[in-house]
Amino acid sequence: MAPTWNDSLKIGIPLIDFQHQQLFDQMDLLIDNLEKQRSPQQLKSTIKFLEMYINNHFKYEESCMNLYKCPVAKTNHKAHQLFVLNFEMIKTRIEQDDDFNSIIFSIKQDLRDWFINHIKSIDTQLKPCLPNKNNG
Repeated sequence: MAPTWNDSLKIGIPLIDFQHQQLFDQMDLLIDNLEKQRSPQQLKSTIKFLEMYINNHFKYEESCMNLYKCPVAKTNHKAHQLFVLNFEMIKTRIEQDDDFNSIIFSIKQDLRDWFINHIKSIDTQLKPCLPNKNNG
């Protein structure tokens, strides 16, 4: 499977771009683990890492938006809450051994594609709010 992350998803803030890349890499790994029907331990490990990384990234990004008074800060927070809800539903489905093909479709649509659209429509609005646009 080709990695989802590519340079078109960069928002120009190196740390956030790195975090986004890590999130995409882990979502791709989860899809790959499901497609190859990896052990429950491998699935749990990937899910646990994703859960931790999602929470850390969203907190960091939201704190940046609040600190720099980004006009989409509230929209961003609400969008993150929706993503976490979708992630939790998918996590539950995996734990219940739901149909993996259906879960893979949900990950691609409700997490990965959603995240691509979120980055391009919301996250890109943070950089213009930074006092020194060359910092990240």
